[in-house]
Amino acid sequence: MSERAKVVATVENYLAQLSAQDLEGIMAAYGPEPTVNDPIGSEPKVGREAVQAFYASILPLKPRGTLLGPVTVVGNVAAFQFKLELTIGDKEVAVCATEWFVLDGDLLIETMTAVPDMEATV
Repeated sequence: MSERAKVVATVENYLAQLSAQDLEGIMAAYGPEPTVNDPIGSEPKVGREAVQAFYASILPLKPRGTLLGPVTVVGNVAAFQFKLELTIGDKEVAVCATEWFVLDGDLLIETMTAVPDMEATV
């Protein structure tokens, strides 16, 4: 498998674990000292404990992610746009989000940055 294919597989695995609401699986995609900027401009979540708390807070919304196009890869950076579906109360909400990962040498996520757009049509 090429390096690009491995990076794409990392993104696909992340979205699969998110969609399965598998906190352990999501955290397995992250390196030892991750940072999450979600949404961009918010206070960064730094370290495994903070990142795990972030995901634990959104899993009750039953997130489901579907890629909207190809994953773009340059070196250890992957960028992708996806449809994020959430259940808020009895209402289904769809958000268009663009994320990029900076990966470490083991293809684990060092930094995740998210740009969700509640008004983008998906």
